[in-house]
Amino acid sequence: MADATMAGRLRPGDHVCWTYADDAERRRITAACVRAGLRDRHKVLWCTLDLEPAAALAELEDAGIRTSAAVRAGRLTVMTAASSYLVSGSFDAEATCRIWPDEFRRARREGYAGMRVLGDMSWAGGTTPGADRVGWYELQVNHILADGYALGICLYDRRRFTGDTLTTLCRAHPVTLSERSSAREPLLRIIRTRAGLRLSGEADVSNRDALATMLGAAIDEPADRPVVALDLSELCFADAATGKLIVDAGRRAGGRLRITAARPPVHRLLAQFGGEAVPGLLSC
Repeated sequence: MADATMAGRLRPGDHVCWTYADDAERRRITAACVRAGLRDRHKVLWCTLDLEPAAALAELEDAGIRTSAAVRAGRLTVMTAASSYLVSGSFDAEATCRIWPDEFRRARREGYAGMRVLGDMSWAGGTTPGADRVGWYELQVNHILADGYALGICLYDRRRFTGDTLTTLCRAHPVTLSERSSAREPLLRIIRTRAGLRLSGEADVSNRDALATMLGAAIDEPADRPVVALDLSELCFADAATGKLIVDAGRRAGGRLRITAARPPVHRLLAQFGGEAVPGLLSC
């Protein structure tokens, strides 16, 4: 089960879609994530669905988390969706994307080892103006987190979404969890490096949209960057569609995308989809 153990294994750079079935499950997830963030000396921001800060802090206290000192020191902040994502009465996806880099820079200046944002996005299952932009927003958050300083945990109440909508939102994240998950580690990590991108874990249909967005952005960077390096040395598994996705990205990049390292099964998969015929792609 994806419980407190999984919350403790999340690292800066992770972008997680964590779904829940009821309020009791949500309480367990939020307590585990906040506890892990405080333990790791992260600055923790919890944006609740509609739970007022005092009630949210009381929940954490009931779970055995001492919040007073953390709140006074600014290590823990609780806000509602109405005072954060929806402060204008609607969701402005572009404006919200602009906020996070400033928040992360502030946390760095304050000396935190990282920042952990826990946001309950379940309001997107209603009629809030701008909710139709949440899928686009989640894809962009992958770029914002990819430098490996902050991590984002997006909570979604399964009761509020159709199956198709929730599937689309989940695929915008490299990692999807629920209490029914059996994974011991987050499925896929995508980290930006000085040379390009580093992938670790497993790439499949559950995170393909997130990967496609990151690859597209990497190869669309200014053309005066001669090479975009793709380090697949820690990618343990890629399904066939992922192999095709990477090879197609290599073709679009016109020789600028270079795989610097890959495990033999992944290398063979890319070769199967014509990777050896793409100039420079399989340089490892």
